[in-house]
Amino acid sequence: MRMTVISLASISLLAACNGIQLNSSILGGQGAPAAAEPQDPVLQPAPGVDVAEADPALSDAPSFRGSATTVASLGDPSLPGLWMETPLVAAEQQALVRTSRNTQVVLTLKPAPGAESGGSRLSIGAMRALQLPLTELAEVQVLPAG
Repeated sequence: MRMTVISLASISLLAACNGIQLNSSILGGQGAPAAAEPQDPVLQPAPGVDVAEADPALSDAPSFRGSATTVASLGDPSLPGLWMETPLVAAEQQALVRTSRNTQVVLTLKPAPGAESGGSRLSIGAMRALQLPLTELAEVQVLPAG
């Protein structure tokens, strides 16, 4: 009887091991195929829709000047770095962001769609540097860097 239990236990353990491959891409083994780089989808216009080229004057939009106050929440936590997505800017640039508790950090402002009065999103690194709670909205002041 004891041998039967040990045999059945061994068989069930070996059967369970069949699903685990130590060289799989999930575990990062050497036999794993190289992961393909994610590609941005390319949207094609619908038939009969005229397509216009982007206005080059818009790419030379003036950078952020003066100061502004915005309400910020946590942005995409999978994106590294110190950044803030905000509708206050039309192009990426450096800025100083300060909280009401007088903590501050220099970060990259990234353009976000919406009205200038719309909210902003901070990177998780910026939220930590500013000592802000990750689950709450925070009012921050944005100043030009330099």
